[in-house]
Amino acid sequence: MRAVALCCVGLLVVGLAACEKPIAFDARIDPPLGHVPYEATILCSAPQGEYTYALPNGQVVTTTDAELAVTVDRLRWIAEVRWTNGEQVRTNTVIATGSNARPTIFRPRINGIPSRWFLSPFERTLIDASYHEATVSTDVSGVLCDDAWHLVDVRLTCPLKALCGSPISDSIFCPPREDGVWHALYNATLCENACIVYPLYTAELASNGAPYAPRPEEGYVYSPARVREIYDGIGFPAQEATIEIVVEDEWGRRTSAAFEIPLHATVYSTLDGPVPEPDDAVFYVADRHGVVYHLRTCDLVCSISASSRTYYCAQQHAEDAGFTRCSVCLGSE
Repeated sequence: MRAVALCCVGLLVVGLAACEKPIAFDARIDPPLGHVPYEATILCSAPQGEYTYALPNGQVVTTTDAELAVTVDRLRWIAEVRWTNGEQVRTNTVIATGSNARPTIFRPRINGIPSRWFLSPFERTLIDASYHEATVSTDVSGVLCDDAWHLVDVRLTCPLKALCGSPISDSIFCPPREDGVWHALYNATLCENACIVYPLYTAELASNGAPYAPRPEEGYVYSPARVREIYDGIGFPAQEATIEIVVEDEWGRRTSAAFEIPLHATVYSTLDGPVPEPDDAVFYVADRHGVVYHLRTCDLVCSISASSRTYYCAQQHAEDAGFTRCSVCLGSE
């Protein structure tokens, strides 16, 4: 009889365990979508117990409250919620998403003149990416963004300045020069998110890593006694240049846009015959991570990635920078 009783008790315990349902735990955030930063609430459903909220900023909140007010401060906001009644433990993840739009890039303003949309060779030119609203007679220009943003890059290229199929960008200046800062002093005004170009001007790099300036620019080396422009004396016909703008918003997202703009022809006269054309240009190319420099027409130039190329007007300039001549295209000394 005792054995039968013990067997019945065992069966009863097993039966009760089999009937015990697992505790359901659900966590969600309301609202799950909004313009960051925005206020939201984490809502949990479970029997009485203790909740631990691990937030993405590193903050950990332990409480018996099944709700927690939070600030969603990033575009993808993820928190982990842990519930326990002292015996069982459940976890869940809540995700909120920012609806913030990326920056919209309209064409930049040239020299502060809303109606101007052309470039003149070698003219000191302001490219301004700051936002300017449309008026009755002008279109909107610059970068429109609800959040903070900044310029990452500006490139000015034209089809007749190219090497191995890659464009040779014009030199960019941001006076007064500060590392990583895009601004430009123009007509005694410091314009943020802007830069200076001299269309068709591409210069050698000075020892500070910045291009030589064709005229005094604060923070840049000006070397009037030596030619530093690789297309010096070369004539260019009228063509369509391209301004490419890259911006980054405060969430780290990058957006780019490119705009074609008319570029006037250069005007040169010479008593020695026709003005040299772009294909007649003589300059030298080196890999900034290498030790050898080459003549522009050397087959080895195309093996250098476009982003690593650095240019020199004269062999002596390349050698002064620490490069040695290419024996293939320039012969031995």
